[in-house]
Amino acid sequence: MRGRTAPLDAGDDEALLARVAHADQTAFESLYARYSGPAYSIAVGMLRDAVRAQEVTQDVFLAIWRGARAFDPARGSARTWILSVAHHKSVDAVRRARRNPTVPLSDAIAGEVDVIEEAQTRVAAGYVRRALAALSAEQRAALVLAYYGGYTQQEIAQRLGVPLGTIKTRIRDGLLRLRAALPAPETAR
Repeated sequence: MRGRTAPLDAGDDEALLARVAHADQTAFESLYARYSGPAYSIAVGMLRDAVRAQEVTQDVFLAIWRGARAFDPARGSARTWILSVAHHKSVDAVRRARRNPTVPLSDAIAGEVDVIEEAQTRVAAGYVRRALAALSAEQRAALVLAYYGGYTQQEIAQRLGVPLGTIKTRIRDGLLRLRAALPAPETAR
């Protein structure tokens, strides 16, 4: 195979991460070439904003460059680790956007605040808090870790030390109870 390199397998990803942990830029470039697309897809899927998704993708690879030593192949594949970093960085960006929403300059200049919309948002948040409080502690923990913590069902199962099937059941049952407890969303006006 002169002039061509053999395709890399999953074991090569672990080797590349080990090299990145020792500041190997070539290994980092290889990981970037492989995983920047999937990481961007995760980010744009969660953020629905191409520019912010590009920023998150940069954050993901900065975290990989700085934290490659934290990768433990005994806990999962390099692919899973890299994509979970992408997921967590995307969840963080969604949370930041909720805490610090950007206001278009024209709205900021006009000084108009949609008081009704803000009040409706706070009322809805109150409904959710009360509905979550009505769940069992196990269901609430699983849902909070999944939707507010950004953890996968597998990560929740590991974190709580219970079987994956139990976590799936808790989340499904908790969502059903939430749906029954929360008021139906308003239809378009």
